[in-house]
This record gives sequence, structure tokens and C-alpha cells, in this order.
Amino acid sequence: MESGAVAAEAMVGVLVPEAEVVLTAPEFARLERLDVQVGDRVREGDVVAALDVREERHELAAATAAWEASKAELERLELELQRAKETRSDTEQLEGVVSGAELREHRYAEKLAAARRRSASASLRQQRSSVEDASAKIVEAQLRAPFAGAISRRYVDAGATLELGRPVVQLISDARLVRFAVPEARGEALRLGAAVRVEFVDEGLTVTGEVTAIAPEIDAGTRLVFAEARLAPEDGPLQALRVGTVGRVDFVAR
Repeated sequence: MESGAVAAEAMVGVLVPEAEVVLTAPEFARLERLDVQVGDRVREGDVVAALDVREERHELAAATAAWEASKAELERLELELQRAKETRSDTEQLEGVVSGAELREHRYAEKLAAARRRSASASLRQQRSSVEDASAKIVEAQLRAPFAGAISRRYVDAGATLELGRPVVQLISDARLVRFAVPEARGEALRLGAAVRVEFVDEGLTVTGEVTAIAPEIDAGTRLVFAEARLAPEDGPLQALRVGTVGRVDFVAR
């Protein structure tokens, strides 16, 4: 046994991805593009697949046009309100010269202009919300990788019609864990942050890591405690090892 390892029989561990996700269709639509194959590597944020968004683009164009029209109308009504305020102010300065009816008419015109402006402002907010909704649909139609990893499964082909929630691809992360079982007798060495060494004998690779998760109970039948350790990515080409590879796990004294 290598220097630093706790003297005890090695435990068996299995290599698993730290994260695994299935990207699904966000709505009923046709799958326009699916450029990845099983085994392809992707970076965080890469577009993995794209839905047909021609209808959504038409909606966005219409909503944008309505928004621009609402902005122009609001600008016109703001000028109208400013003019009504100035007219009312000028009339008030002539109070005693102009009739009370004329003064009331200008005050009413200012209030009416203010009400029209409020209505136009509300309409503008509604049109902006429509633009944002249409833009969000287009963004959601691009399925992006939430983390760097590899495509492990492809469920459909480009051109397929997808219903809401239908799986498109499965992605596993580059980050790796080793999942292993600890005999009850060695439980005192098992703690969060405990250092481990994992030897993949057939592959000729040894890596280090630390315990990140511990099951809250001992398995009644085997008297084993199951745990996971995150492996240090700088310790070797972990991505070259297939998920499911078996290794020998030892605790390491620090």
C-alpha cells in the first residue's frame, strides 16, 4: 500500500458523474436542429438543440411593432399634456379677465390629457411585456448545456415533433465522483472532507479526492455505509475513464 494510506483493506468504488441531466422540450414544437451525437463533448452554455421558432419570431415582430407604436403615442400624449398644463397656467394668470367657464374648461382639458397619458403608459407596459414574452420563448427554444460534459444519450432526431417535456438528450458532467461502501468497522474514518485515494488498476490511474456525501444510515443487511467522494480533476485524465469504471478506494491520513 502506498505511503499515507490508512492500513486496512481497500474498498470498492464506482466512478459516476457528479451531475446528470435530461434536456427536454419546453413546449410543443418541431425540433429544427440537433447537432450532437452520443459521446460529443459540450461546454457550459453551448446550444445542444434548437426548436422551430418561426411562429415565435412573427409574434416578436408584431409585438415589437405594437410597442414602437405605443411609444410614439405616449410621446405625443406627453406633449399634449404639457401643452394643456401651459394653457391652463396662462388662463389662471388671466383670472378675472377670462370667464370661469373658460378656466374650468382648460383645467378639465389638462385632466383629460393626463388620463390619456396614463392609459398610454399602461398600454406601453403591456406591449413591452408582450415583447419580453416573445423573446423569452425564442431563448427557451434553444436547449443549452447547463454544465460542461458529454452527451450520453440521444432520444430523438432533427425534424421530430416534440410534446412538452419530451426528452431530447441526456448530458453527464465532466466532474466525477466515486461512489463507495464503507464497512461499519471503518466508520470512524468516514467524515465529510476526509481524503481518499482511488486506484483504477486496469487503467493504470490513481487519483485523489475528498468525501462530499455520506448516507445517514447503515445498510441493515450488509452493515455498510454508502458515501461519495469528489475527485480532483487535476489529478489525471478522468474524462478518459468511462462512467461505471471500478476502482479501489482507501482513506488517506493527512
